[in-house]
Amino acid sequence: MQLKALFGLLLLLGIGMTGFSQTDKNSIDDKQEDSRKKVKTKKSPEDFKDTEVNFLFNYYEQDGDHSPVTGGMGTEELDNVAPSFVVHVPLDSLSAVDLNFGVDIYSSASTDNIDYFDMEKSSASSKDARAHINMAYSHTLAKSGNAYSILGGFSSEYDVTSFNFGGSYTFNSEDQNRSLTLDALFMNDSWDLLYPTEIRGTNKANLSDDTRTTLKFGLSYSQVINKRLQALFSAEVVSQSGLLSTPFHRVFFDDANINDDMATLRGLSNVEKLDDSRLKIPISMRWNYYLSDFVRLKTFYRFYTDSWGISAHTASIELPMMVSQSFIVSPFFRYHTQTAADDFYKFGQASATNTPEFYTSDYDLSDFDSYKVGVGFQYSPVMGIGRFKSPFRKGKVAQFKSVGLRAAYYDRSDGLNAWLVSLNFGFTF
Repeated sequence: MQLKALFGLLLLLGIGMTGFSQTDKNSIDDKQEDSRKKVKTKKSPEDFKDTEVNFLFNYYEQDGDHSPVTGGMGTEELDNVAPSFVVHVPLDSLSAVDLNFGVDIYSSASTDNIDYFDMEKSSASSKDARAHINMAYSHTLAKSGNAYSILGGFSSEYDVTSFNFGGSYTFNSEDQNRSLTLDALFMNDSWDLLYPTEIRGTNKANLSDDTRTTLKFGLSYSQVINKRLQALFSAEVVSQSGLLSTPFHRVFFDDANINDDMATLRGLSNVEKLDDSRLKIPISMRWNYYLSDFVRLKTFYRFYTDSWGISAHTASIELPMMVSQSFIVSPFFRYHTQTAADDFYKFGQASATNTPEFYTSDYDLSDFDSYKVGVGFQYSPVMGIGRFKSPFRKGKVAQFKSVGLRAAYYDRSDGLNAWLVSLNFGFTF
């Protein structure tokens, strides 16, 4: 579908967007199954008295044999441990502050190969940690029932520093059964240009930008259709510019052979080069249907297209089942398929004599099918799991409210596979 036609479709449907852009490096844990548009209801001040704290612990591991660090061939082994805190602090009956902070600690055999051709590897990114923090202020207008939010965030790791800010405005109907949300977000990433070891100091180390900017505009529309069915329609436009290449991704042209020795390959490697602008447009739909008081059906579909030539379809289904008043089991399945970017080339495929303007061997930009299957468990008794004295408010009893476990297996047709386990502990203070 052409971009012009897609813009026309957006205007025709008048549908909105939430943050579902095309899969990037960490997309396997995009948490699509956990995000559901909730219809707002009017609450009394008593409903806002508790501060909610969730501690999350995520473990992720993957393997594959198409690393872009070594030109589309080689290990993609990676382990990531990511503890984080999500804090919701009501300021009064109409306002709240949300805080999300944590750290990602990973070990990557793939990025260790930045120094692939050195006898003694010493890649600074073979082990790394990314610290991040995001804060949002939200307020509901008493007269209209509409709401707005303002947010900002920051993250830092060895070679990338990022910040973002944005906001949203939600129009709610009088009966609170319909809402329209407009949102915008600006992100800026600043990179230290860490090139492959054999390219440093040569004329191949020639990426002109060291910053990437992302601007997102979105809108979403949600509606309670009846007592059993809720729907969310969404769409967004994401514009990126600047450094969209990764400086330590290699590409080998057709003058290289996979059986060449290390000395030969060392002189034939090139740095990935991608267009310095990209436009992404996803459109998505969610349907949540209450089959009974004990079973709910959650479905999701997304169509995606971008200016690099990728088009994709993603569909997922989840079936939360209430085994008891305190215990919920949620099996889920997601399927994804996409076409390759115009500038994707496998190892030794791009012409060395008639070199294309842009080229990459990153299999995230290739054509592939993938699926993710898993199950979630949540235990949340009405009276909580346990009570203890609040360390923050004198005379206040805190509660250990809930515990959740989510496990998933991911498999991609190019050979990449991964496991993900998430733990969630909920408290109120």
